Amino acid sequence: MKIYFYPHAYLRDRQLETIRQWPSNQVFNKDIADNRQGAQVSRSDSLAKTQSWFDTIKLPLLNIKLRPKGAPTGSIVYVWGGLVLSGEFIVDLDNPWSLVGYNVNAMPIYRFFIKKILLSQRCLEIRCMSKACKASLKTLFGDIVSQKARLHYPTAGIEPANHPSPSNSKLVRFLFIGTQFEIKGGEALLQAFEKASKKNTNIQLDLISHLPENFFKRISKSPKIILHDPNYTREQIFSEFLSNCDVLIHTSYMESFGMTVFEAISQGLAVIANDIYALRELVIDGKNGFLLDPPITKWDGVLPNDYFMKKNEFLTAIRGLSNEQYVDRLADCIVTLSEDTAVLDKMKKSSLSVFKALYE
Repeated sequence: MKIYFYPHAYLRDRQLETIRQWPSNQVFNKDIADNRQGAQVSRSDSLAKTQSWFDTIKLPLLNIKLRPKGAPTGSIVYVWGGLVLSGEFIVDLDNPWSLVGYNVNAMPIYRFFIKKILLSQRCLEIRCMSKACKASLKTLFGDIVSQKARLHYPTAGIEPANHPSPSNSKLVRFLFIGTQFEIKGGEALLQAFEKASKKNTNIQLDLISHLPENFFKRISKSPKIILHDPNYTREQIFSEFLSNCDVLIHTSYMESFGMTVFEAISQGLAVIANDIYALRELVIDGKNGFLLDPPITKWDGVLPNDYFMKKNEFLTAIRGLSNEQYVDRLADCIVTLSEDTAVLDKMKKSSLSVFKALYE
């Protein structure tokens, strides 16, 4: 039996790579990934000050899809984040709330129905991107669904580096990648980097983001911060940044997995990240980087909190944060990794070890 990948209009790089890496003789429609770049959050959406129409929908919707008309009889439909109404299928999840369009209020309504479909013989496999996802399934649907789920880290298309790039004590390069600058903790990062650069001037921050206008003047005062428009392909990110930088700073306040972190450790970068959802599976505090307690997040462990569906309120809360302690801790981590190349090199090597353990 062959796979028929559901023709989602919006596919990220990791999803396209899953299609490309699947054996050709086991796929009907592998061509849907041809000549296609992974979808990214647009500049307008990244800088939007209000919620979109879709974000304001409060109806308890279920993410269930009709079997595609083009799917041959007997094929297995591979779908991301949803269910298929008829026929055999495989579902790939970053977290279970995708099954209700990330509307947490819908989950209690549809929980029994979702559980029944996931446990049906039609659902051939539940693929979870992380242990956190499996833990969420267990909390929502019990052991029986969690035990059916299989852990599949999104390694498709990623080749680990043979060794990390050598550290240079004269210039330690830090990297931030995140189109949604404020929600990804960008302001706290700038504050921390400014503090750290007063203690060690041998640092540089490559900032790949859609930067809100009110931050341009701020970064223009720092020659150590280089802003890049996020129009790079995945291959360019690997070749121009992940292969040349030393530390990824991932200050995101909302995350289900952290694909950027996963790709960074595959190339032997140390990582400073917030301890959110699955990130502790990728960053082992004190081993291949530092995990920080975020001042705000959309998650309470493996469950969403009240901010999960409130984009405007979440952004307002971020802008009103009193996060001096968090900024100080982040600055200390930057200084530690920039001043002690022995610690930095050890963490970079450990990142490769962590990735390879997950890769295998």
